Amino acid sequence: MFHADFCHSLGIKLEEGIKAGLGGVVGGAKADLYFHKIKILVGSYQVTTMAGFSKEISVAGLLGRRGFFEEFIVKIDSSTNPPYFEIDKINRA
Repeated sequence: MFHADFCHSLGIKLEEGIKAGLGGVVGGAKADLYFHKIKILVGSYQVTTMAGFSKEISVAGLLGRRGFFEEFIVKIDSSTNPPYFEIDKINRA
């Protein structure tokens, strides 16, 4: 999920995507979310996924279990200085 500001630089027309509702884990405010098929480059790896874009999220992006973490093994070790980060692509047969 990404902020809608990325759409312009990606050549995506936000409201031409698949519209869905965006809400939190508890009831409250709702926002529009628009899904578009995109390619994400991570190092030398490329993943095609459906990503949601919204004007209302308060961060630049959030990576999800489906569409990102199901494709990679991610290791983060914050006990070192600087912290250690490793990412490996899952090779599916």
